[in-house]
Amino acid sequence: MEPYSKRINRAAGLLRKHGIDSILVTRPQNVRYLSGYTGEDACLFITKSKRYLITDERFALQAKRDVSGFGIVTANSPVSDIIFRLARKQKIKKLGFESSHLSYAAYERICSGTPGCEVVSVHGMIEVLRQVKDRREIELIRNSVNILENAVAYFNSILKPGLSENDLAARTEYFIRAASGEWASFELIVASGANSAFPHARPSDRIIRPNDMVLLDLGVSYEGYKSDLTRVFFLGKIDSEHKKIYDIVREAQRRSIKAIKPGAKISDIDKIARGFINGKGYGKRFGHSLGHGIGLEVHESPSVSSSNHAVLKPGMVFTVEPAVYVPGWGGVRIEDMVLVTTKGCEVLTDDIDK
Repeated sequence: MEPYSKRINRAAGLLRKHGIDSILVTRPQNVRYLSGYTGEDACLFITKSKRYLITDERFALQAKRDVSGFGIVTANSPVSDIIFRLARKQKIKKLGFESSHLSYAAYERICSGTPGCEVVSVHGMIEVLRQVKDRREIELIRNSVNILENAVAYFNSILKPGLSENDLAARTEYFIRAASGEWASFELIVASGANSAFPHARPSDRIIRPNDMVLLDLGVSYEGYKSDLTRVFFLGKIDSEHKKIYDIVREAQRRSIKAIKPGAKISDIDKIARGFINGKGYGKRFGHSLGHGIGLEVHESPSVSSSNHAVLKPGMVFTVEPAVYVPGWGGVRIEDMVLVTTKGCEVLTDDIDK
């Protein structure tokens, strides 16, 4: 059951802390985090002393394979009916639900089916636990990064004028699947020339040209855990403008990574990179946050932004991705993943050449 028993105990501790009798967990990533269940269409019902995984007949066998320490309940009736029954059986007076994932219609059904029970939002409660990765999670993330490194090397080996962005993206995604049996963790971004000025550009039919700048943003999902990386490639001679902006972005990243350590304010890490880019006259060309947490989701807590004044803790894993985007010209973004250690940080993607 390790590490899931520790996670469940921490979740139960939060219930006690917030005066909640039980929690209904419906977000798939949170279900997986707390139970190890890798299938679909399941939820968890957790009290201070009991825990249940509720799914339907299609996934009953998988639930029994994946999960221990939970009562497995196969839904032959609406899931809401099972929740009502369990809530009454456990004499639940205060039920927490994940308001960011459960529909309002489902919320209304729960309220009407549990008279005398207060139904309250616990938005972000499990996500707070997920911010700090345990040893097993870090191992899975490292495995994801290893596959990612091979995928970047493959992309570099096939990159040449005459291929389209779509072609490069499709070949690289196929390589990930064929070489590792794993999946890309999101739709790859391959953006060349002026297309790279769009932070979330989708691959197009644009043909790569000699002396183009090509931005690659990709990630790999390994046993549910994600990686994320951005690199910029130059074909042929690098002109002075490209070199200047690339050097600014790289130095901004270097400075912010250097400041990452336990106890540092997240907003200050963002401020370092943003301040440097602003000082070089490109502040208006860096419009998104500096980074984001990564684990079971590509984008999860903590957000590395100017509005997040929380402090860093050992075990946090997040991206650092300063950028400069110039419409009609192109964009440079350099993205790496970092792990906060007890003394500073480790750049998990440092072996992937910039």
